[in-house]
Amino acid sequence: MEIKNSKDSKKSKKSKSYKKGKESTSIKLAAAQRKEKEVGRILQLKQEILVKSEMSYLEYLEIRSELERLNMLKDNFTRRVEKLKQQAK
Repeated sequence: MEIKNSKDSKKSKKSKSYKKGKESTSIKLAAAQRKEKEVGRILQLKQEILVKSEMSYLEYLEIRSELERLNMLKDNFTRRVEKLKQQAK
């Protein structure tokens, strides 16, 4: 049975944690990008509905508030993606 140097084991632990952190960041980045695309797609569909359909003023207000919420979500995901990209570097 061999006993490793404490320095060797510390280095291997650091490299494993670094790889794990990097993988975690890339997974988070991919998830955030996927969510951002999905929100953008829904946002586009809602905007088309708003432009093309005849609706009551109440329906218009509901869709408009939903569009505002989706725009905020999209902005949040965009910022999160940029932050994760910076961390990945």
